[in-house]
Amino acid sequence: MINNILYTGKINSYGVLRQRSDNSITELVTLSEAKDHLRITNTDDDTYITTLISVARSICESYIGFLLAKNSNISYYLDDFPTKDVIYIHGVYNCGTVIVKYRQESDDAVTTFSASNYSVDNIHRPGRIILKDGSDWPSVSSNHTEGKAVEINMTNAGPASAYQLPKAIHQAILMTIGHLYENRQDVVVGSGKPYDMPKASEHLLNPHRIVLS
Repeated sequence: MINNILYTGKINSYGVLRQRSDNSITELVTLSEAKDHLRITNTDDDTYITTLISVARSICESYIGFLLAKNSNISYYLDDFPTKDVIYIHGVYNCGTVIVKYRQESDDAVTTFSASNYSVDNIHRPGRIILKDGSDWPSVSSNHTEGKAVEINMTNAGPASAYQLPKAIHQAILMTIGHLYENRQDVVVGSGKPYDMPKASEHLLNPHRIVLS
C-alpha cells in the first residue's frame, strides 16, 4: 500500500518524501491483533482485513503527519542544503540508516556526503540530520531543476517495532480498522455524512499530531 504522506508534494516548503521502487512496508498492527479487535475468529476475511490494516495506518499517517510503519527504503529530496546546520526530515522520526547524496556544483555528478560530517537524530520528531562541529554542507549544482539536488536515502525508517508506537496511536489504528470494516461505503446510509476516521481515533492521535505550516 502507498503511504499518503509520501505523495503529498513538498512538505513545509523544505523537501519531499518518496518511497523508492524497492520499498517494502512492515505493518506494526498484526492481522491477529486486528481480528481480536474485530472479534473475528474465522479466516474468511483475512485478506480484506490485511488490506484494511494498511489503509487504516495510511489514514492515521496522513492525519498525524509522520510514518507509522517500518519502510525499508525511502528518500527525502531537497533543492539545496539548508543555510542552518540542521536538516529536518519531515514525516519521519526514526530515520534508520541514512546516506546523504548531492549533485556537485562543479560537474553535476552525484556524490555521497561523508557520514563523518553529520549525526542522525532518531529520537525527535521530525528526524534530524545535524552537521558536526567543523563541517559544512557542500555546494550543490544549480543546473538540476527536478528538486533532487540533495537526496537523503533512509533504510528501515519509521517505527522499528510495535514498542516504538505509542499505545494511543496503536489503538487509533485498530479503531480505524474497525470503523472501515463496519462501514464499507463512503457515506453511512441515513446520516448523509462521510466518515474517514472515527472521532475517538482523532482524539487519541491529537496529542501526537504534527501540524505543518
